[in-house]
Amino acid sequence: MEIDKNRNDLLIKSLESKNAKLPCSRCGENKFEIVGESFIPIQNNPNSIVIGGPSVPTALVACSNCGNISQHALGVLGMLKG
Repeated sequence: MEIDKNRNDLLIKSLESKNAKLPCSRCGENKFEIVGESFIPIQNNPNSIVIGGPSVPTALVACSNCGNISQHALGVLGMLKG
């Protein structure tokens, strides 16, 4: 599912406002795209997998050249629905 254009534009503006403008850490390219949103599960016990526990909602940003993906916490970007 493709991310809504308005949401995409808001994410870009939020990342830019935080100065998230450096080139890709892998290849040095300066072109990126937001490929979606996801979450990082928080595991309190590394020896077991818990489904449905606490997590950090994230935006997934991919380098347009090499595909390297970075994740940015939506809460820090002010992008969580309140």
